[in-house]
Amino acid sequence: MFRMTRTPGWWCRLWPGSLFGQLSVIVVAGGLAIQLLFSSIWYDVRYSQVLEVPARLVAFRTVETLHKLANGEAMTHLASETFHPELLVSPLATPPRLDSGQQNVESMLQAALSQEVGEAVELSLLDVTIRDENGHARTWAGLFGLSHVVGHFDFQMRLASGQWLHIQAVQEQGWNAEPAWRVLGDYALRVYLLRALALVAIALIVVRISTRPLRRLVRAASALGQNIEQPPLPVEGPKEMRQAAETFNAMQQQLIDLMGERTQLLAAVSHDLRTPLTRMRIRVEGINDARLREKLVTNIGQMEELIRSLLDSASSGATPDGHAAFDLAGLINEVVDEFVDTGGDVRWHGAPAVIISGHAASIRRVLHNLIDNALHYAGSAQLTLRLTERWVEVEIQDDGPGIHDQHLPAVMQPYVQGEASAPSSGIGYGLGLSIARSIVMAHRGRLALDNRTGGGLRVVMALPTHAGAKNESCVIRWQDG
Repeated sequence: MFRMTRTPGWWCRLWPGSLFGQLSVIVVAGGLAIQLLFSSIWYDVRYSQVLEVPARLVAFRTVETLHKLANGEAMTHLASETFHPELLVSPLATPPRLDSGQQNVESMLQAALSQEVGEAVELSLLDVTIRDENGHARTWAGLFGLSHVVGHFDFQMRLASGQWLHIQAVQEQGWNAEPAWRVLGDYALRVYLLRALALVAIALIVVRISTRPLRRLVRAASALGQNIEQPPLPVEGPKEMRQAAETFNAMQQQLIDLMGERTQLLAAVSHDLRTPLTRMRIRVEGINDARLREKLVTNIGQMEELIRSLLDSASSGATPDGHAAFDLAGLINEVVDEFVDTGGDVRWHGAPAVIISGHAASIRRVLHNLIDNALHYAGSAQLTLRLTERWVEVEIQDDGPGIHDQHLPAVMQPYVQGEASAPSSGIGYGLGLSIARSIVMAHRGRLALDNRTGGGLRVVMALPTHAGAKNESCVIRWQDG
């Protein structure tokens, strides 16, 4: 059966991966969207601001017209190309509804005329529009300062005589001498860019505050693999993070209890088994049949080795205390000398001092297990030490039969063996590599096995050159031969 997969769209690839990036995009996009949604409010306010100067000039011209009418000047002499007054017996029909911008302009005209006349004026706005010098509608261009703003006013006001003065006026605001790009740039900078930067700063502060408990939880989870006995995580922060911290602490305590119970159980079993095994060994010595006696002694030795391996496996669940800087090359020299002194064929050409941080006794245990395996299955071992920017690698090679490729991915699991150490051979219990891997991973390192091209097995133990290596170094890489 085939499963169809969908390739992520371009927007998925552009979506930031960090919480800060995602929150910044959401906050900035939301803020700008809200700005656009409330643009109608800006439109009304800006509409009134643009027409404020023309409205006041029209009000001054209207007051001047009223004074001339009071002095008996003829109406025909008061009209011009941009200002046309006329007297009406009854008012003209007013529009059913003015928008917010037009209502603001009406209020400005009424306030300016009332101030100039000295008493309240009854005024109704019939129409007002923004046009350019050619009479074409240029509302948005005028609001942004990209063209001349010419206000076309049509209003009427009630006179003391009961008549109505109807005025149609065209009044220019004036022109901003700055280039259009500078006006738009200044507007975009102050309204949008500064707003976006402020929102990003707010998002950064919010993310730093809200994710502080999360980062603490991540560090605690990372340290749990090195030391299960670490102090409990502080229960603080938002409700969700407090619940996560409480759950983490409960899980850690359950693991501690489980490891302790397992160790105690195996220790008790070991203690109970060693006594009868010791008695059996004493009684076996009295058997006259040498062949039978040798077989029984071998079986008793295997049972004792199994008990020791089980205890070692149980005790390797937690990282030993006492991490300190030590010379890895010097430690290898000591381990190799021990094997050579007992007749082991171990080749090691030495290396300059390599100082790393860790538990020297545990690393000695790993080296001993790996070299002992090589001697057991191949009769010889060759060690090499390599130093890279982030890692120090100890390579152990042998000329033995190796391990079948299909068994490599699982051979480091507990109680799993390669075909060279099948149960029928009566050697090993499949715990040595598992214990070695646990110790190396507790040091934030990695242990890898692969078959050599010319035959034999190659084991590489890589340890970080500094204590702050990332947790990803604990991943075990399986290599094909």
